[in-house]
Amino acid sequence: MQIFLVILTLACVVAVAALILKRVNPIFTFFISGVLILLVATLIDGESVLGDDTLGNAFLDVFGEITASFSSTVSGVGAIIMTVTGYAVYMAHIKSSDKLAYVATRPLGKLKNPYLVLSGVFVVGCFLKLVITSQAGVAMLLLASTFPILTAIGIHPLTAASLLTLVCFDWGPVDGSTLFAAKTAEMDVVDLFVRYQFKVVLVAIVVLAILIPIYYSRVDRRAIERGDEQPVEKTTPTNPDVPGWYALLPALPIVIVVVSYFLPTIDIDVVTANFISLLAVFVIEMIRRKDWRQVPGDMAVVCKAMGTAFANVVMIIISASVFAAGINKLGGITIIADAASDLRGAAVITIVLMAVICFGAAMIMGSGAASWFAFGPLAPGIAAKLGVAQIGFLIPMELGAAIGRAASPVAGATIAIAGYAGQDVMSVVKRTLPLQVISFATVLVASLILN
Repeated sequence: MQIFLVILTLACVVAVAALILKRVNPIFTFFISGVLILLVATLIDGESVLGDDTLGNAFLDVFGEITASFSSTVSGVGAIIMTVTGYAVYMAHIKSSDKLAYVATRPLGKLKNPYLVLSGVFVVGCFLKLVITSQAGVAMLLLASTFPILTAIGIHPLTAASLLTLVCFDWGPVDGSTLFAAKTAEMDVVDLFVRYQFKVVLVAIVVLAILIPIYYSRVDRRAIERGDEQPVEKTTPTNPDVPGWYALLPALPIVIVVVSYFLPTIDIDVVTANFISLLAVFVIEMIRRKDWRQVPGDMAVVCKAMGTAFANVVMIIISASVFAAGINKLGGITIIADAASDLRGAAVITIVLMAVICFGAAMIMGSGAASWFAFGPLAPGIAAKLGVAQIGFLIPMELGAAIGRAASPVAGATIAIAGYAGQDVMSVVKRTLPLQVISFATVLVASLILN
């Protein structure tokens, strides 16, 4: 039976991947396949996917899972994507993002190698993620503030979008995955971060920062030579007729989130920061415009942008989460992980295998948390069998899951980034996949050597 479940799990993944590659509507593909897989898995094991929260029938619980996924996504990453998109579109509407591009491109445009800017954005993003723990949140905030700049200095939109998928490390003492790792290891979270996690991620950041300008410049050049892309000329955006300090407004949500982090009595998340910023900008616009009565109508711009984000991005995430629930319920990936725990006397091989499983499962499910929370608790038992420190398993597994999520075409952040930039999500994944693999390999090697 176990071999059958593994084969069935892999067959479902391959079938869905093939449909997506053939350009079948991804919302339809993930939703229908997820429902069918959940029904089949329920028929096989007879157990409810909702556990104790059952609706009274195991097969009806499949649709209850859809409701649960819808509710959690809309209130979680969906809310982040919609509010950030709404604010970003409003920044374009009032010419604030144009002003930012104009101000920033003047010094950056003088760089002989604009690809060096990509490394700077990546490093800033990685450290920003210590504060903004949501990959989708930090990616969308960076997109709103840096995407116009990158394209204006000659970076192809596909490259500019794919860069931000690299800002994916789940690290820091306030990150949920790090907290789970500390709980699993029965360690203080700050101690785990400072002694073990920080140095591994720092090595990966340095390696990627060096490779990013080399890799992207070559990839873009080859794409142009093949005729797949057209050269992007450096442009100097026209100077919009708004005050110079309007260039700071796109970064206002970032500033609010970062400042609140250092205030012990205040805790502001990304969604709240965007609403605060939006209200502040409305007030500013009422003061600046000659006819303040035009400003209330701008709310329609924000709402339309949020609705578009929901239809084009959030619904894909919801349907993908239904598919992920089906894959998880089939249990094939769990069976593979359990088999790995029986490998005695081969600690390095087992560590690598468990990290690869977390990486691969996150790619399939589009969720680093789902992969890490599912397989992380296996680490202490496996480590005890092999007679090694469990931290050697936990760090590469946790970071591997985060990188795997970033390399997934069904991950919420990846879908959001591609949608914002107007790029095909599979193209974004293909552009960044080699660097994601290098990032994963670096984390593995650094973990084995430093921990």
